[in-house]
Amino acid sequence: MAITGQSSRDACPGALQVHPAADGPLARVRLPGGDLTGGQLGVLAASGGGVLELTSRANIQVRGVRDPAAFAEAVAAAGLLPSPSHERVRNIVASPLNGSAAFRGLVRALDEAVCAAPELAGLSGRFLFAVDDGSGDVAGLGADVLLMSRGDRFAVVAGTTDLRLRLPPAEAVHEAVTVAQNFLKVSDGAWRIPDGAFPGVPATLPTPRTSGYVGDFGDTTGVLVPLGRLTTRQADVLAETEWLRVTPWRTVLVPKGARLPDGLVTDPHDPRLHVTACTGRPGCAKSLSDVQRDATPIGVPVHWSGCARRCGRPRGEVVDMIATPSGYQRSTP
Repeated sequence: MAITGQSSRDACPGALQVHPAADGPLARVRLPGGDLTGGQLGVLAASGGGVLELTSRANIQVRGVRDPAAFAEAVAAAGLLPSPSHERVRNIVASPLNGSAAFRGLVRALDEAVCAAPELAGLSGRFLFAVDDGSGDVAGLGADVLLMSRGDRFAVVAGTTDLRLRLPPAEAVHEAVTVAQNFLKVSDGAWRIPDGAFPGVPATLPTPRTSGYVGDFGDTTGVLVPLGRLTTRQADVLAETEWLRVTPWRTVLVPKGARLPDGLVTDPHDPRLHVTACTGRPGCAKSLSDVQRDATPIGVPVHWSGCARRCGRPRGEVVDMIATPSGYQRSTP
């Protein structure tokens, strides 16, 4: 039986398909596992209008792209566009603190396998893969296909269904691609895998985190980018480091001891860790308010939105502050 769902055109932006935002062309560059080099960050910072945005899928949006064609060429030259046909479907989140060669290699293998399957270019830009090292940090992010470490093997979860498989890493990557391929055969325009689309048992998934990874973690330091907005000047400082890893909670991991720009949050108890927001005015024409100006801590995890679409809202127990013509309306999970 076909899966029914959203059938309108998927306008999710990418590095090649930019979105005409109110403040200029908006590009989104996929970073499987959140990984990039300092040099790659510098390329992105030099290509936009002064602001980079970190997304809830550990990708980077470049606002105000001055020349979309030149941007695409620069991104490709920097190694951030390995497959033009698949560039919008390389959505892979992975446990950020696990920097082991084996784990990061598994993430790269999944990315390569997705790009090597021609039909997967037909996935929507909203389809999400996740690779969890067993800590449970990304397992609750609502991935369409989740690989969850179980010792030396990985459980495979499709939507919210445990497929009752426990596979070695290479076989798990193959199965993740197979699940996505099978979904496309019956998707009938659906963007995401709905509950019950695959046979199996209900998966036991952790409660989603609403913030993550600020402070020192061994040889790694995590810093929060407030509201996920990184200025060109801040990005230029971070670009001095050898490697970076963007997390789904708008934090960035860097080698311990790396020079950090002013304005980033290093205190794991700072209340700003629990505040997220959409772009708002003037960047978004649909927004009813300057959300970036208005967003403040309220003592619990909160997401501020310029309209009812609630773009960028994290998963989990989050209070919504939604702009209306008469002010913000508060709603609870």
